Amino acid sequence: MKTKHLFGILLLFLFTLPFLVGCEKYLIGGEKILGTATINGQNYKESIIWAWNFQGYPSYLEFNKNYKVFDFIARLSPEKGGNPSYSIIIYVFADDAQFKTNHPYIINSYKDENIDTLYWLDIIPYFARNASEILKESAEGIAYAASSVSEKRIPLKGELVLENINPQTNVCHGYYSFSSSENAPEKLVIKGEFETKTAINELTY
Repeated sequence: MKTKHLFGILLLFLFTLPFLVGCEKYLIGGEKILGTATINGQNYKESIIWAWNFQGYPSYLEFNKNYKVFDFIARLSPEKGGNPSYSIIIYVFADDAQFKTNHPYIINSYKDENIDTLYWLDIIPYFARNASEILKESAEGIAYAASSVSEKRIPLKGELVLENINPQTNVCHGYYSFSSSENAPEKLVIKGEFETKTAINELTY
């Protein structure tokens, strides 16, 4: 009788073990990949620890309503050591005050020195006021890369595409393709994809 009881406990333990392991992972958290990219042929990623008490994004695709500008930052770490980390910072002037899905936002390089010295909270109103002078030809936005090994910003050109935005969760998936301008302090070729959330910001800076 005692043997049957122990055998029953053992079976119950084996049956519940997968659920316990899954519960522990849910409580402790695990890595969630939010974005992947190649920079000059090297693999990069953006990830966070995703757990029951934290399921947020380090950077939202944020529409600054009072300026008709949305911005996004992709923070990319190398999969192999020895390569620098990069932040890709994107600003898009959207005078129709909305996100467009499956629309290639044209990003062009800039030569405005103020962009390289202003803090990002200052760039948004500055860009909104001077968009017609800063944007070249049919460009809709600007972007630059910031490296962990240099203080110089690297102007980028290319395109950004928001593939889809879930209307219930506001989760957005998209991709981008950039290269550095001819006179940039570092030559970069970047292709990446991302997951983030959209947000509306009605603050005035």
